[in-house]
Amino acid sequence: MKKTLPLAALLVIVLGAGAWILWQNVYVAADSADSQQNDYSSGAGNNIPTSADDAPPGSIHNLPVPQAVSAVKKYAAETLGITEGKVIVMTAYEKEWPDGCLGLASAGEFCTQVITPGYELAVQANGKEYVYRTNSDGSVIRLEK
Repeated sequence: MKKTLPLAALLVIVLGAGAWILWQNVYVAADSADSQQNDYSSGAGNNIPTSADDAPPGSIHNLPVPQAVSAVKKYAAETLGITEGKVIVMTAYEKEWPDGCLGLASAGEFCTQVITPGYELAVQANGKEYVYRTNSDGSVIRLEK
């Protein structure tokens, strides 16, 4: 009986601590998700670039995007003569391109021979899909043909 009392007390303490930690994690995660939804649910009204500013509230397309993705949205919109909100990012994959021309060198074009990190993006606009390649900061953008 004397050994089980300290073990029972220890078990109560451990279970109580575990329950408190679990409650804190659930509460903080729920609170964080609520604040993120409030921050990003109106993509057009804030200055955080998203994959589709005209997407419905709560859409995955209202999440913030990397600088290179924003650059492609802007480039595509300017090229097509539409607003950025009408350009929807369908996919954005991190890639390593074989050269500074992002693997899309024109005939006779000289490209730096260095592995270039960046993105491959598929965007939709005007009912068509376009695939772009970019370096990591979006300062080089090329359309796949």
